[in-house]
Amino acid sequence: MTETMRNNLVPKKLEVFVWRARQRRLPTLIELGKRDIDLHSVRCPLCDDDLETVDHSIIFCKHVIGIWDRVFGWWGFGNMSNLSINEILQGNCNSPSTSLGNKIWQAVEWVSAYLIWRNRNEKVFRGRSWNPSVALNEIQVKSYHWISTRLKKRKIDWLSWLNDPSVYLRVV
Repeated sequence: MTETMRNNLVPKKLEVFVWRARQRRLPTLIELGKRDIDLHSVRCPLCDDDLETVDHSIIFCKHVIGIWDRVFGWWGFGNMSNLSINEILQGNCNSPSTSLGNKIWQAVEWVSAYLIWRNRNEKVFRGRSWNPSVALNEIQVKSYHWISTRLKKRKIDWLSWLNDPSVYLRVV
């Protein structure tokens, strides 16, 4: 069983989401199919290129890869290809950062994964598409709001958050 990960910089619902994603307990089509729920298809409803697993729907779907590339680019990291859902949600940025810096980066990854999943559901259940160019902005706003309201000892400047958030990797 995967241990519960905690991060007090995000709402509890994100901790629950992360636990469910790491346990493969999100209701992807492949998981619903394993429970004998009659489905038309277990292929990804966004791209129809592969089976809809947790890893595919949150990381590898061609509709979300560009979003992750933008998030990693925003933080000045290289390509995130070939990372699993567990590696993404672990939040280890492989840089000389403080534990608080890692916690901030982890929170951004959790917010990104959560918003990708939420917007996948908007597409599946309401037919609404998520514009990838708007996705990064939504991730920046949501993560800034959640992190800055919970980070008691440090103020996060909005402009530095948008332009060079990697400075927060060095936050002590």
